[in-house]
Amino acid sequence: MARVILVYEPKRAGTYADLLERAIPNPADYRLIPCTSREEAERAIGEAEILFCFRFPADLLQGAHRLRWIQAMAAGVDDLVAAPLPPGVLLTRIEGLFGTPMSEYAFAHMLAHVQQLRRIYAAQAERRWDPFRAETLAGKRLGVAGVGSIGLEVAARGKAFGMEVWGLARTPGPRPHVDRVFTPGEVREFTAGVDFLVSTLPDTPETRGLIDPEAMKEGALLINMGRGATIDEQAILRAVRSGRIRAVLDVFTVEPLPPDHPFWTEPGITVTPHMSGLNRPDAIAAYCAENLARFERGEPLRGVVDLERG
Repeated sequence: MARVILVYEPKRAGTYADLLERAIPNPADYRLIPCTSREEAERAIGEAEILFCFRFPADLLQGAHRLRWIQAMAAGVDDLVAAPLPPGVLLTRIEGLFGTPMSEYAFAHMLAHVQQLRRIYAAQAERRWDPFRAETLAGKRLGVAGVGSIGLEVAARGKAFGMEVWGLARTPGPRPHVDRVFTPGEVREFTAGVDFLVSTLPDTPETRGLIDPEAMKEGALLINMGRGATIDEQAILRAVRSGRIRAVLDVFTVEPLPPDHPFWTEPGITVTPHMSGLNRPDAIAAYCAENLARFERGEPLRGVVDLERG
């Protein structure tokens, strides 16, 4: 009997299912069910042994009586960690695909900050000749909160730009491209000592509120591309409105960001619509297919999530 794989993605489930079918060496051994709605997923979840998903309606997992493995199509899995997973279900996430686009996102905004691109664009719009002395990233201190696969890509690019790199990690010990590693007990020293703070932190009980933007140094830039709940939004507003910092925010406590949220109109804040992790369906399907082959051979999977730690 063919093994049932439920492929859930609110917009492009059919695309992912087609790509996955082409990437699997033996597609006849599987029955792929693409679902784009809660209603479709509710009808299919009871027979699924494997779930490939993005933003799956977590409460439906209570009916997943045959489920053995969930492969998330993203790096962040806080919704699934908090979900009522059936006993024994393995959860994996994407690792190694988002480091390049997310680090490029961070450095695009860091370079815009030191080169004062807003000032340049405003002067051009006014046809005003306005020479000034721009800064460089070289010699600045970069703080990376969360030095997993994505954070280490940010750190590597920081070193390439001649920056000193500090890292905030759950556990001590050396990390590639990181000059100094701090643990959560040292977070205030870490936060206050960097010129640029890039957060890739996941949403866990330990990370919520860990970074205090009001403790950052004067003139620093905060870039949050991890999870919105990890940094208090009111604290960000206070720190920006005081003139202490500027902020680039790609993630928020509530998404989409409500139209009446003050972030939209705050001059010291740049809002982007959760776009730092460029989504390439072909690469994600290939990753899932590789993990599926490992699953069938009984080998360790990539991106296994520790459900206790999140």
